[in-house]
Amino acid sequence: MSRILSQDEIDALLSAATDIASADTQTTDASALGNVIRYNFRRPDRVSKEQIHSLYFLHDRFARNVATSLSAYLRTVTEMTVVSVEQFSYSEFLMSLSDPTAFYALAIPPYDELGALEINPAVAFALVDRMLGGSGSAPPLSRALTEIEQNVIDTLVKLLLEALAETWRPIVNLAFGIRGRETRPQMLQVAAPNEIVIMVVLDARIGDARGMINLCFPASIVESAGGHFVQAWHQQRREPTAAERAWLRENLARVRMNLTASLESRLTTRELLELTPGAVLSLGMPIETPVDIFVGDTQKFKGRLTAVGRQIGVHVEHRCNPLGDVVEG
Repeated sequence: MSRILSQDEIDALLSAATDIASADTQTTDASALGNVIRYNFRRPDRVSKEQIHSLYFLHDRFARNVATSLSAYLRTVTEMTVVSVEQFSYSEFLMSLSDPTAFYALAIPPYDELGALEINPAVAFALVDRMLGGSGSAPPLSRALTEIEQNVIDTLVKLLLEALAETWRPIVNLAFGIRGRETRPQMLQVAAPNEIVIMVVLDARIGDARGMINLCFPASIVESAGGHFVQAWHQQRREPTAAERAWLRENLARVRMNLTASLESRLTTRELLELTPGAVLSLGMPIETPVDIFVGDTQKFKGRLTAVGRQIGVHVEHRCNPLGDVVEG
């Protein structure tokens, strides 16, 4: 026979059921929160950390190659290193740039998306000064680049883009080109403000000037390359082509270097004090004695004294290693 519950017993059962349901909900929420990963829908991470690391190594190689090329082209000491490789929205990339500056929109065929290149004014004005015959130590001016100055910078930007395409070739065959240029980055449409881009920050030193060069790539290019970027830094640098060797030889051949022939002799202090203009100084060495020839501070050759018309010259006979030992005739 079924028992009829009183009102108090029904209230007690309902209260107990409510407490059990509340405890189960709290337990479920706590366990669920333990597995929650924060995700920013306005700035999603579309490129993995492994790909970011590979991009860093890839552009580190690019920085070394460009530094070598610019040193020969500008005939001054040039250094370039990678500071960081990160993914941002395009609007955040724009906020990190100087205004005015040297800003370029880059076409990246076969892709329809555009990239960007920014050369900080501290570097841009030093490049212009060096290209126009100066020492490259001109301070950055508080104005935008003129049209003539931009044309001068264009030559070096094309050199950078050629080296960039060569660096990316083992991963994906890209052809970088200038689509447009501006002195105010906001005036040149490259990507949507919320579009995710990869930002590569390079620290450049041109002579005494120092500043940043920023590269911007669409994240879609890295996504399309897939796992190729993970092994990118394992790729070995290819041997230069005959055309590249000829280009390096042509540019390096224009660099002027100090060449010195070392002739040593010993004098007493009395003899040194008695020297007067017009006195003939005996070197105390036969004419056939080998003469050390230095390039800068490094001994590179051995030769012998000879006459060249009414002047004295040195006939180069042997090439030497840095220790001064003869390596070939």
